[in-house]
Amino acid sequence: MSAAWEQIYGLLVEDGQIAIGTLMAFVLAALWSALAGPERRDVAGPLLFVLLMSLLLTNLYLTGRKAAARRETD
Repeated sequence: MSAAWEQIYGLLVEDGQIAIGTLMAFVLAALWSALAGPERRDVAGPLLFVLLMSLLLTNLYLTGRKAAARRETD
């Protein structure tokens, strides 16, 4: 039973980090769009994409490392 609670807690913590990271990426892209000049405003979309893909890849990497560490201890 404790393993199930540990998994649920892990999901909540990781999802929280993803949600905060997503909001931060959105805010950074919005700030870029608002503060950049008209000739550089179009970069906000690709910037948001790069930030979100970086967040996704980082999360996948960390999740894989955690899974590998658990597999080694079992």
